Amino acid sequence: MTMRTLVDRFDTARRQETLLVLLPPAQAQLEDFIDQGFVGEVRARGIATDILMAEVGYAQVMAGTVVAALREHVILPAQASGYRSIWFAGISLGAFNALYYAAAHPGDLAGVHLLAPYPGTGDILAEIAAAGGPAEWATTPQSGFGDERVWWRWLCAEAGAGQWRTPVSFGCGSEDRFLAGQRQLASLLPEERVHFVPGTHAWPTWRELWRDWFDRGSLASALTAASAAPAEETA
Repeated sequence: MTMRTLVDRFDTARRQETLLVLLPPAQAQLEDFIDQGFVGEVRARGIATDILMAEVGYAQVMAGTVVAALREHVILPAQASGYRSIWFAGISLGAFNALYYAAAHPGDLAGVHLLAPYPGTGDILAEIAAAGGPAEWATTPQSGFGDERVWWRWLCAEAGAGQWRTPVSFGCGSEDRFLAGQRQLASLLPEERVHFVPGTHAWPTWRELWRDWFDRGSLASALTAASAAPAEETA
């Protein structure tokens, strides 16, 4: 199965060193990233990164093919073309899918930014809460291989190690309908990489969070620094 993508290049004459991959929320089109100003916000700031928007939805989640599809259609081609720094930024289900990939192939990514991440199904969130929270839950026997427990355990391991080989940052609306699970997720991340703004699970909040990521936070600064490296000519 092919994956639909859209590409917006910083300079049509040459490839940049950095690729920013945007993963959409459920029931959204790739064009929404353009219509809602996400691509324009990056361009207005003059950040020299190419942008790739990739369509990953429920079908791949249910089939368990998210990681394989992203690797085949996004990561491997990007690496082969010479991108040295690849970032994921996802909204809701897109953030959920970004975490799946990061847990499987953390070395492929320079960083992950989560906007209003879908934290998973109610039964798994209840399981985590019943254990006393993510850190306590991570010490229990593993179960449910292949579902979101995979990335929850990866986040717990990274938090426990305190090293964050693949840095993760988080932004969310304070009235998001998935707030309980999102707060559990955010509790695993460094405090300086977590930010809440007033708002719900909707595009206006996500736009504010997107602007906020570029105004503050270590990942945005690192992205800007990485994109400042000299670009190579496109082959």
